[in-house]
Amino acid sequence: MASSQTLTTLFIFSLLTISYAATDPFKLPKPSNIIHFPIRKNQTSLQYYTTFLAGNPQSRTEVNALIDLGAQAVWFDCTSYVSSSYKRAACGSNRCKKALGSVCVGCNSTPRPGCSNNTCGVYAFNPLTEYLTAQELGEDTVSVTSSNGYYLGLSYDVPKFQFSCADTGIVEGLPGDYTKGLVGFARTDVSLVSQVSSVFGLAKKFALCIPASTDKGLGDIFIGGGPYYMPPREEDLSLDLSSTPLVINPVSTAPIFSEGDASDEYFINVKSIEVDNKRVAFNSSLLSIDSNGVGGTKISTVVPYTILHSSIYKPLVKNFVKAAAVDGIKRVASVAPFGACFDAKTAPKTLNGPAVPDIDLVLEGINIWFKLYGSNTMVEVKKNVICLAFVDGGAEPRTSIVLGGHQLENRVLEFDLAASKLGFSQPLQLWNTSCSQSRLF
Repeated sequence: MASSQTLTTLFIFSLLTISYAATDPFKLPKPSNIIHFPIRKNQTSLQYYTTFLAGNPQSRTEVNALIDLGAQAVWFDCTSYVSSSYKRAACGSNRCKKALGSVCVGCNSTPRPGCSNNTCGVYAFNPLTEYLTAQELGEDTVSVTSSNGYYLGLSYDVPKFQFSCADTGIVEGLPGDYTKGLVGFARTDVSLVSQVSSVFGLAKKFALCIPASTDKGLGDIFIGGGPYYMPPREEDLSLDLSSTPLVINPVSTAPIFSEGDASDEYFINVKSIEVDNKRVAFNSSLLSIDSNGVGGTKISTVVPYTILHSSIYKPLVKNFVKAAAVDGIKRVASVAPFGACFDAKTAPKTLNGPAVPDIDLVLEGINIWFKLYGSNTMVEVKKNVICLAFVDGGAEPRTSIVLGGHQLENRVLEFDLAASKLGFSQPLQLWNTSCSQSRLF
C-alpha cells in the first residue's frame, strides 16, 4: 500500500501534468532570454514589491523590495547582510560616477556593508516617508530567473550588480515587516532594468503586469521585451498593444539633481479626458509640461490612486456624478480621501468591475485611448459603498496628473526605452484573465 507522502507526490504531479496539458506548451515559443521578477501587492499599504536573491551562492539573502517606477537605483537594508563576494565602490571611482555618486561616506566601526571609510556615497530615497540619505555604494551577485513569457525557466547570476546599503531609518515605512529595500526602474545606468538588460544584452524595454491582488497568483516584471502570456489566454499580448510616446520632462523630478538635468521618470501626453465619450472641460495647458518642469502626466507605482490637479479633478467628478445619475447609480456620502461615492447595489457587477461610466484618457497618437472601466475607476471602501478612485492633488501640484497603481492594474504596460514609447493592453478582464498568475517552471 502506498504511503501518504507518495500519494501526495503523485497527486501534485498529476495536477502539474494537467496544467501543462491544458495550456498545450508545445504551441509556445522555446524559452527566450526574457528575465522575470514577480510582483506582490501589500493589501494594507496598497504598495507593490518584488523579491530577488543577493550575495554569493553559499549565503544568499532574500530581499523584498518596493517597486518604484521613478526611482533611479536599487537599495536595501544591509544590517544583517553577509556575503564574501560583496565589494564596495571607492569614492571618485568610475563605478561611483556611473551610479550618480557625489559624496564620500565612512564610519569608525569594523568595516562591513554599509560602514567603511572613503566609500562612494549615493543618495537613497524612500518615496513613502520622503526620507533621503547618502548610503554606501556596493556591488554583489544577484540571482534572476528567465522566462519564455509563459513559464519560468533557468536561474542566472548577474555579477557586479550595483546597489546601495540602506540604514534602518530609510527602511521605516516600507510595506510590512518583510520589505527591506527598493528597486528603481528609471532611465539611469543603475536601475534594475538597465543593469539586468546590459548583462544579458537584452532589448532596452520592460513590461509590468500589476496585480489587483496576489491571493491567487503573482504579477509580472518582464525585462527584455515580449512575448507576454496571461493564462488561459494563449495569444501573445505583446502583439496587441496600443502605444503612445514617452516624453521627457526637461527638469529633473528626483529628490537630488544638478541644474540642467532632465527627469528620468516616465511621462506621457494626455490630450484630453472623457467621461462616457464626453470631454471634460478644463484648462488644457495643465496637460503640457512647461519650461520649469511643471504640468503634464506622470506614471507612478507608489501612488495608490491617480492624483489630479484640482482644476481637473473637480470637473471630472462633476461629469462622472452626472453620468452616473443618468445610469441610475445612487450617490451616497463621500468617504475620504475620495470625493464621490455610490451605493454599490445600484451599479451592477460586470467582468470589468462595477457598471459605471467609463473614463478615457485620450493620448498622443491616432485614436489612442487609455480606457478605464469600473475595475480601475472604483474602489470598495466599505460594504455596499464604492468610490471614484481619484484624489484631489490641490491647486499647485508639480505634476497635473499622476497615474497611480489602481488605474494601472490588470493590464500589460510595456516601456520601450529605445523607441521611447509606452505600449499598453486593454484590461485583461476582457479576456477573462488577470495579472495574478501562477507561473510554473
